[in-house]
Amino acid sequence: MKYRLLLLFFLFIISTVHAQPRLDSYEDAVYRDYIKSVRLHVNGLALTQPVAALGQMDALELSFDELDGRGTRYYYTVIHCDRHWQPTQELSQFDYLNGFREGEIRDYEISSGTYQDYLYYFLTIPNDEVKWSISGNYLLVVYESGYEDDPVLTRRFMVTEDKVKISTNVVRPAVVALDDTHQEIDFGIDTKDLNCNNPRAEFFPTLIQNGRWATAIQDIPPRMVTGTYLDYNYQGKIVFEGGKEFRNMDISSMIYRSEDVLDIEEYKEGFSTILRPAEPRARQSYLWRRDLNGMFVPYNRDYTHKIIPPDSLASTLNLVARFNYREQILHTDYSEVIVTLKMPDNLETPVYVVGGLTDWKMLPENRLTYDDRVGGYVGRLFLKQGYYNYGFAVSDPLGNPDFAFLEGNWYATENQYTLLTYFRPIGGQYDRLVGVITFDTYY
Repeated sequence: MKYRLLLLFFLFIISTVHAQPRLDSYEDAVYRDYIKSVRLHVNGLALTQPVAALGQMDALELSFDELDGRGTRYYYTVIHCDRHWQPTQELSQFDYLNGFREGEIRDYEISSGTYQDYLYYFLTIPNDEVKWSISGNYLLVVYESGYEDDPVLTRRFMVTEDKVKISTNVVRPAVVALDDTHQEIDFGIDTKDLNCNNPRAEFFPTLIQNGRWATAIQDIPPRMVTGTYLDYNYQGKIVFEGGKEFRNMDISSMIYRSEDVLDIEEYKEGFSTILRPAEPRARQSYLWRRDLNGMFVPYNRDYTHKIIPPDSLASTLNLVARFNYREQILHTDYSEVIVTLKMPDNLETPVYVVGGLTDWKMLPENRLTYDDRVGGYVGRLFLKQGYYNYGFAVSDPLGNPDFAFLEGNWYATENQYTLLTYFRPIGGQYDRLVGVITFDTYY
């Protein structure tokens, strides 16, 4: 009997070690149509890439809305990935997680005074339940209890050690043909605080533009190694399309029209927001305009016009803050948004609205269809009040969004770049992330 119990114990340990979700892809994705407005960023900083410092608690904040109103009990876990976003086969969750293997998302609020009812879920990680012990790439998986292999949503994030010093420089490409349309990034990495024997085989920098992993340049070899300094000053190799400043969509108010909005209609079922018709910009001159580099922020501008009840209790700072929180987060409604791209002819190819709001994918619900009556492409989105960046895209040969065809490129466009330095010493079990820097391009 004792041996049988011991065998069962060891089988339990083995199953626990290997029990983690097996997914088709390890990327940002939403797998339910009733899950909206998913965001993961540095806690308290809404316009940041999800990068956490190793050892920092409550570093990242996840939030999303559940529109079907079921009040589901959601659980989450994290999976360590290599620099190419595949699960690190050499590690079990015991190797990179302290505490529990999974946690429950216990914090949620119910919307109030909105046409579209929803539950607002939020979580900060790492926390007392789930916390990681090593650096690298991670995938956050949210699922219903008992259904780890059928995720509700997934989000990528990175955990970094501060072990290297990075310098960057943005220049116009050395290749004349790309001089007016692309941006070249030169950089250097000082590795003196790491024990590195073969830097050409152990360092793997990755550069991403505006958080888009589909266009990332990965595993960049150093051009030259001088002592502990790695030089990546190439001529025309580390180059990205410049793009144009993203289009803005300010639908933060259902009362007042922004410059992007043509009309707002209110029905018994909710709101309909009609954006001003847009035109292709590929052949238009470059025009600088402040943007969010493709990101979005849910935001309710209408709450500032409401009056706090004039009793003595509500005048306290605490209650004012609570009132603003409910107005800003829980009174923020959803609206149908009608988007139009004026085109004299049907391109005979699908056109999509793409940006952070679509996880940089061409989603069926964000596809535009040609309408002869309006002379252009028309689409209907369903979005939360807020401020959005987006662009019009068609598919490139690899099935990724191609912005250049409809938006064009210009070298002086302001973009955000994130340089991630991965380090895997010879014989190492996983890709350490030993340095991260985020910077903008300015000319």
